[in-house]
Amino acid sequence: MLSVIVAVHNQIGHNMLFLEGIRRYTTGPYEVIVIDNHSTDGSAEFFESQGCRVIRNAANLCYPESMNLGTRNSTGEYLCHINNDLYVGPNWNGRLIEAMERFHLDAITPLGLEMMPTPALTDWIQGRWATIGQGRLSSGKTAVQLHAKIRAMYGDWEGFCEEVHRCFSQTMFDGLNGSCVMVRRSTLEKIGLLDERMQAADWDLYYRLRKREDELGDVRRCKIFGGCYVHHFIRATVKGKREPFACTHPRLSIPEKWSTEEQEKLWYKPNYFRSVSDERSFQQILRRHVGKPLKKLVREFNRAFAWRWLYVKPERIVELHSRQFQALGTIHPSTGVSQS
Repeated sequence: MLSVIVAVHNQIGHNMLFLEGIRRYTTGPYEVIVIDNHSTDGSAEFFESQGCRVIRNAANLCYPESMNLGTRNSTGEYLCHINNDLYVGPNWNGRLIEAMERFHLDAITPLGLEMMPTPALTDWIQGRWATIGQGRLSSGKTAVQLHAKIRAMYGDWEGFCEEVHRCFSQTMFDGLNGSCVMVRRSTLEKIGLLDERMQAADWDLYYRLRKREDELGDVRRCKIFGGCYVHHFIRATVKGKREPFACTHPRLSIPEKWSTEEQEKLWYKPNYFRSVSDERSFQQILRRHVGKPLKKLVREFNRAFAWRWLYVKPERIVELHSRQFQALGTIHPSTGVSQS
């Protein structure tokens, strides 16, 4: 049994598209638990009309409080903390659960715009989304308009997801896609629920799992599974208009809880936290002051003509992504990506 736990505060368009994807592509027994944080646009009524379990709050709770409330009211063996500005693919839950069992994992996340198997592929797909429909521009759009952006981005959505699965189903690497985190209930019973003080509670969960793995060995760190992909309208929730969070407890950032030394030890990219030398090479200076501005200019030009992708055949767009998977998706030992 899977418990899908989502927190919402307005954004009816995203909510309708989110539930459409869940209903269409989720397999096996599942429940949808909606934590409605004082929506005023009919979102709570919409989810109730669709048979979801809705817990209404009189104020806008923060993310970890909402997820913990949903967890306490859930019944599933597997829990999925998921964003409402997200669209899942065919058999998304079945593929994640199968990978959890196959690799004996306690937590798992899918591929997405935030993280692909290689840095080059991540940069390419993020750049493509930036030209077609940046998440910060999507808040307040209708479900039909949001779906059109997915069509322009991926063409045949189901065909795209199958191509991802074909290319990367044997790929597993360290990391976290915070928009969709699946975790075993038994794991949270061991380590506790999300730390409600944390602004980035998903990354905090990654650190806690990794630390517990190193110290006690009774859980395993979170992994990203290459055989499943979800689309995230990046930062649409953050950029959308919302009332202030009602939580009165202290709110901590990751650096306020975890020291740099701890993060270097626990994070999957230790070099990420090492201080950058003041001495920069000529190539670095050229890349920063010439390369980046040119890249931004090209991206803005492409964004102005992004509408053209709505008139490209869906299968052609899938072919475009497939070619990039082959060109940029090859995993090398030097990238730090592992398959187990």
